[in-house]
Amino acid sequence: MDRYNGREMGSRLARSVFDIHDPHQPSAGESEQDEELPLFFLPQGQGSVLPNDIIYYHIKTTNPLILKPGEQEVKNRSDLTCDNLDCSTGKGHFIKFTFNSIGLIDSVTYMGDEEIILQSLWSFVGLHENYLNELTERYDNGIISNAVEFLSENWAIALYHEWFGDFCLRMR
Repeated sequence: MDRYNGREMGSRLARSVFDIHDPHQPSAGESEQDEELPLFFLPQGQGSVLPNDIIYYHIKTTNPLILKPGEQEVKNRSDLTCDNLDCSTGKGHFIKFTFNSIGLIDSVTYMGDEEIILQSLWSFVGLHENYLNELTERYDNGIISNAVEFLSENWAIALYHEWFGDFCLRMR
């Protein structure tokens, strides 16, 4: 259970219990229900407050990319790490994006003194790096010095909308 999102598991469990005990729904064959295993897709997150009031969040995917069963994924993209956090004072922030071999964001780690909206970090996991407006290339070339500020600009507002992921799926 530690590998999946608790909210998603809870809603799936509640739906299953209601389906079993709903007096208005005709009972289906139990063998169909027993054989079907649920698939979970929401990211899993952890957070805490560290000394010096540093806020820590780590959000990761629950479905890592598996190209062929039994083979390990080859990492062909470097992680994007922006670190201007002064641990002695607790000022600034650290953010790290990890990518899988096809460019999807596998995890986001944030530490800093600035209060952020957790849902905005969740929205990054599973997005392709191209949706970040060439953040990795611009950061590597020194055009962008602060990834957090870059992702706080007006152009990025759409990324944080609750329906942006659905929009991306429909555009495929």
